[in-house]
Amino acid sequence: MEPKRTYKTYAFRNTIALKDARRGVMMNDNHPPVDIGSPPEFKGSADVWCPEELLVGAVNSCLMLTFLAYAEHRRLEIASYRSGAEGTLERVDGKYRVTRIVVRPVVALKREDDIGLAGQVLKDAEAGCFITDSVIAKVDLEPQFAVEETP
Repeated sequence: MEPKRTYKTYAFRNTIALKDARRGVMMNDNHPPVDIGSPPEFKGSADVWCPEELLVGAVNSCLMLTFLAYAEHRRLEIASYRSGAEGTLERVDGKYRVTRIVVRPVVALKREDDIGLAGQVLKDAEAGCFITDSVIAKVDLEPQFAVEETP
């Protein structure tokens, strides 16, 4: 019989402090402060990060980091990675919710032979990303793979 595997539990913290009407600052002792607030759609300002953008950013960044970890494990050489993401906020059952997040990674590889492997690694990363597993929004990937041009 295989021994039962135990897993650690982790905690992540931040502090939010009000600055003025619809603006605040998100802080953590180990990071620079981040100005946050309501988006213009909800009487806020476009010059601060809003919760909707932070949620989309959490999905986008977790997918990238999970992909890179899996790629390293599979010895897939990545030349570059850049990913845009867009979330859709709409009214459902009487309340607003993020219903869909589209992530568009553009991955440059070192070798053309690795394009198929990169697609599989990205699918595995999507299945293993704990942030996408934590949100109820539908997450769609629209990847592009290319080979890095060598001079």
